[in-house]
Formats: sequence, structure tokens, C-alpha cells
Amino acid sequence: MIEVNETIEVDSDPKTVWALLSDPKAVVECVAGASLGERNEDGTYDAGITVKFGPAKVAFKAKVEIEYDHAGMSGKVVSRGKDAQGGARFQTTMNFAVREREGETPGSAIDIRANVDISGRLASLIETGASMVVKRMTKDLSEQLAARCANAKAA
Repeated sequence: MIEVNETIEVDSDPKTVWALLSDPKAVVECVAGASLGERNEDGTYDAGITVKFGPAKVAFKAKVEIEYDHAGMSGKVVSRGKDAQGGARFQTTMNFAVREREGETPGSAIDIRANVDISGRLASLIETGASMVVKRMTKDLSEQLAARCANAKAA
């Protein structure tokens, strides 16, 4: 089991950040290698992501379910799937919340808490590189969110 506890800080107000985070297509556009299909009749989405673990690239396909608490500016994402070659299966539960950033500089903080359970023959490779990959993806996501929020504010 991999646990993720990250906080992303963005120099935009919480309402601007929430408007972006509550749009799944906009969020996916902030994640390199990710794709999101149309919403299915059961409310889930078909999604995909290609992740680089050192020299290896692993493409995953998943079913994703998203719940939003608009009043609390929080949500939950549950996904399950497998890689394209069938070497790994995963199940992820992620909770996220947007709040006013503490301190003198105005802005927002996005708290992300997730558990990822990986099984199969690629599990050890994925778990070994997971912390570095999560840090890289979090950094990339925060940069993309900051840029998109700045553009939304300017528009």
C-alpha cells in the first residue's frame, strides 16, 4: 500500500481553484500523460495515464468515480484499473480539499490524501519508484494549476 499525503499551494483564491478542480476535464489537462473519456451512464469515467518509472513507461487504464462536496470545496476520487500489459492492477482512493492558505500571502492550499494498492508482477517496480513519481507529478500538477488559475483570474 502506498500512502500519499501532499499539499499543493496556489497563489489564487479558493473559489478560483475549486472552479478548476471541480471540472474533471480541466484537471486531467494539468496531468501529463493523462486522458479522460466521457462520463458513462453509471457516473464513472474511463481514464488512462502513462507514468514513467525510471527507464520504464507504464500505461494504465482505469474506471474513475468522482464525488464532489461543492459547499465544502472537497471531493473524493476512487479509481481501479490495470496496466496495458496486465502486469499490475491498482485501486486508489483519494480525498482532496481546497482551503485558504495560512500565512501572510493570500492563496489556496489543496490537501491531497490517497491510498494506492498495487498488485501483480509489476507491483514491486511501481512501488519502488512511486514516491519519486508522486513528487514529480505533484510538482507538475501544482505548476499547471497555478498557471491555469492565473489565466482564469486574468480572463
